[in-house]
Amino acid sequence: MIRRIWRSYTTPDKADAYEHFFDTLMLPAIEGMRLPGYQNMELLRRVADEEVEFVWVMSFDSAKSLSPLKAEANDPVSVPRAAQQLLTRWDEKASFYETRQSRP
Repeated sequence: MIRRIWRSYTTPDKADAYEHFFDTLMLPAIEGMRLPGYQNMELLRRVADEEVEFVWVMSFDSAKSLSPLKAEANDPVSVPRAAQQLLTRWDEKASFYETRQSRP
């Protein structure tokens, strides 16, 4: 399994709005793309000092499934303007990890 991980940050007063944006716009858009090998997506959230960190984790069957995202591994992540208005900063690139061990 391959995991695509991307981090973004916002202020506490905009965190709920960003999570709503993810839930109502981004998640349905990504699911609608029907990416080969796509398994699921998780959104993690934590308060860190004066900001809120969000971590997107997308899971795929294998590296072969990543062909539609392959260019993104070296290119900056495209952040929609609506999300940029809610965020203070974000990772320029997503990271890709191979799952080596997983236990239930």
